[in-house]
Parts: sequence; structure tokens; C-alpha cells
Amino acid sequence: MSLKKEISMNNPLVSIIIPAYNSFVFLPETVASALNQSYTNIEVIVIDDGSTDNTQTLFDNFKRKGVQCYKIKNKGASNARNIGLSKAKGVYIQFLDADDILHKNKIEFQIKKMLLEKAELSYSTWAQFSTNTTKHGVFRFKDYNYSKTRTGKELMASFGMDNWFMPVFCWLVHRSLIEKAGAWNVNITNNDDGEYFSRILYHSKKVICIDEILGYYRVLPTDSLSSLNSLNKFESAFKSYQLITELLKKDKNTDLLSYSKRMYYYLYMWAEKEYPSLSKKAAKEFDKLKANSFLSKKKKYWICIEWFGLFYGTIIYKNSVKILVKIRKVCRF
Repeated sequence: MSLKKEISMNNPLVSIIIPAYNSFVFLPETVASALNQSYTNIEVIVIDDGSTDNTQTLFDNFKRKGVQCYKIKNKGASNARNIGLSKAKGVYIQFLDADDILHKNKIEFQIKKMLLEKAELSYSTWAQFSTNTTKHGVFRFKDYNYSKTRTGKELMASFGMDNWFMPVFCWLVHRSLIEKAGAWNVNITNNDDGEYFSRILYHSKKVICIDEILGYYRVLPTDSLSSLNSLNKFESAFKSYQLITELLKKDKNTDLLSYSKRMYYYLYMWAEKEYPSLSKKAAKEFDKLKANSFLSKKKKYWICIEWFGLFYGTIIYKNSVKILVKIRKVCRF
């Protein structure tokens, strides 16, 4: 083996792809977190997705630091990521949204463990912040064994039954998985990352976790469950869940469908107050899937759901709880 090839195997190039749209305020900090990695064999690629703010004025400074910068017509984050992939030369790919932050050791810690354990996919635990990463809320999921190595399918089943998830920046992906998963779906604008990584996970034979906070999710005023506030957003999320469900059904393992049930449940919850008809639509898809759910741990609620379906079962359960509360108050006198 040549020295050059041996070095590349032990020190593989990592491509960090950052799609940006009107991110002038946050992008410098995000790019800095990518450039300041303790693992130095990286390339940073910024794709400006037709921003209308001053994002492009940052490019000269970025380029002086070695960042590859491209401006394209606005076609959405998925298209921008696909453009980034077409430019990337790395053996490993790190996707990073323009307002999130990487810990300086993220790439190093993940690469070392992936090479040691011959894993094609890894993720880290994470935290969320609003202005300063030194003042963050740790976002850990209780009752989850982070040290356990899983296949991607086992991980998706755990997402469904243990009720947890990973943001896009947590993952580090070997290019072989990228090639198996295919391109980002440009027709999805909501949960595009969830749909894409379901394909990554579906093909993953070995997934490992670095149980350290190595990424920070920026919480903005628009980041809340109520941000799913338009018909287009609902329909896009709904479409992504349908695609994920179609993929998981190919495996004929009903445990996987708990992942889909989880997604439909939260879509039902998001639309419950503002869009009752859409909420009912999500509930029907939940009911169609003959699989278990993390909701089964709430035994009384789960019984109502199994008897009456998610939509009406939830109404019956909530009303019964209200009645019991009133009875208890009366009995106190």
C-alpha cells in the first residue's frame, strides 16, 4: 500500500455541506464552527440558495479561509444539499444547517470511532441553545442506551418505540451510504431531513453513537410545534411520512412501522387545534399501521386508541380525565 493511500485511509477527507437561505446573521458562526474542527482534513462547502439578504457579501471572507462558496437559484434546502454533494470530494459527509453549531471535536471523535469500529454511520448527542452555546439546554433522551451498536433499521424502530430522534447535524455519514440512499427529495420542504435519513438508516448495517454533546441546535422564535401552520407544510410533512412508510413496508418488519406511527401521531398533535380535518387525516394513517407505539406505555390512553382510533380515542380519553378530575374535587367536600 502506498504511503499516500495509507494516509487517506487513516485520515479521510470529510465534506461539511452547509445550505444557506437568508442566514447572514448566523452563517459566520456556523462556518467558523466547521473551520475550527480539531480534525483538519475537511472541506467546507456553502451553498447560498438564492438568498435575498446579504449572505453573499460573506463569501469573500469565507473564500480567504478556504471555504467553497456557490450561489444558486432558490429551489429549497434539499436541492442545495444535492448541489453540495455534487461538489463534495469527501469520503465522509457532514450536513450542517446554516444556524446550527458543531463542537470543535465533533468530526475527530466520530471519525476515530467509526474507523476503529468499521462503522458507516455515527451520531452524537446534542444540545439546544438560543444565543450562546455555553448556555444551553442538554437534550438527552431518558431510558435510551446510547452505547449500544445498532443497525439503521433497529434505530428507526427505537425512534418509534422509545420516542426520540436526531437532528441532521448529529450524523456523520460514509459516502457509500449516500450513494445507496440517493439524492435528497426536492419535492419535500418539511421533514426533508427525516425522509432522507430514513433512507440512510434503511441501508445502514452498523450505527454507533458518540455519547457526548457534539452539536448545538439553535432555537429560534419560529421553532415550535405551532410553526407547522400552513397547509403546504402539513402536506409536505404528510408526503414525507408516506414515503418513509412505503420504504419501511418493504422490509415486512412491523416493528419498523412504529417509527411511522410516531410521526403521524405528532403530525396529528400539531394540526389538532388549527386544522381538525388535517389532524383527522394524520390520525387515520396512524390507525392504518398495525404496529406498536410508544403510546402503549400510557395504558389507559392506549386502550382508548385501540378501541376508538387515535382521533376519537384521544377525545374520549381527555374527556374521561376531565370527568375524573371533577369527581375527585367533589369527593373532597
